[in-house]
Amino acid sequence: MSPCWFRSLLLLLGLRVPPGRSSRCADNATSDQTVVTLAAILPLTNTDYAWAWPRVAPALLRAVRRVNSDPWLLPGLRLRLIHGSSENRGGFCSDSIAPLVAVDLKQSDDPWAFIGPGCDYSSSPVARFSTHWDVPMVTAGARAMGFDQYAAVTNTGPTHKKLGELGLRVQEAFGWRQHAMLVYSDNKDDSDDRPCYFAVEGLYLLLGARNISTRDYSFSLDGLNLRAVVQEIRQHGRVVYICCPWDIFRSLMVQFWEEGVALEDYVFFFIDLFAEGLGQRGPVRPWFRGDRHDHAARHAFR
Repeated sequence: MSPCWFRSLLLLLGLRVPPGRSSRCADNATSDQTVVTLAAILPLTNTDYAWAWPRVAPALLRAVRRVNSDPWLLPGLRLRLIHGSSENRGGFCSDSIAPLVAVDLKQSDDPWAFIGPGCDYSSSPVARFSTHWDVPMVTAGARAMGFDQYAAVTNTGPTHKKLGELGLRVQEAFGWRQHAMLVYSDNKDDSDDRPCYFAVEGLYLLLGARNISTRDYSFSLDGLNLRAVVQEIRQHGRVVYICCPWDIFRSLMVQFWEEGVALEDYVFFFIDLFAEGLGQRGPVRPWFRGDRHDHAARHAFR
């Protein structure tokens, strides 16, 4: 791969090489190399997050080693990776810790780009700072609507707006103009980044913009009443987009079956945020758990 390609990539990310901007590091660069510092702001220990440092670090470190080992990839430049944790004491993404870490890293190392944060709440204040500093922020997270207003943010993965666009295409292809329903689990305490709340945001905004009647319904996982959720869907929905833990979705479908609901009158789309449904080995049987509900779940999933 040509060095020109890599230089173009840096330019796309805003990683320019202006005079006087670089920092020199005698222990890992020769005197004629410019050190490019990349600062990752990611959860340090909580691997429940897809973008946690233990999950992402091996790939980042390998990329840095690969680039630094070949002088033809980025001639005259040497990558340096540093990390700051966006976790609070409970191990969760924090919208107060992440911006403080960003400020500390900016003052101590003056990075050329930030990698992360991933969680929406922690990404938002860092995006404000990075835009003000004119420092690129590259993240696989920050998928909520509204991050496009920050010029410094580059999403490496699909955003929830794309999910909304997909839902809109499906609705229009089948002529479904009414009874769309967004059902999602939501928890507003400090230990939850509200992933499902943000996931349905794109659907809510884009379907509404095309005058497709849409109702949203949230439920808490604490003291969950499956019958109440089923009743709400029966009264208001026919095309149902559901975002919740995989096991909760299965239990909900079992509840539908046990109540004798004619499931052929409904269309369900499960928003599988972190591909939980692909975690099992062997044939794909989303209904199977090896318990007494397997029979009902199998019929419900048909």
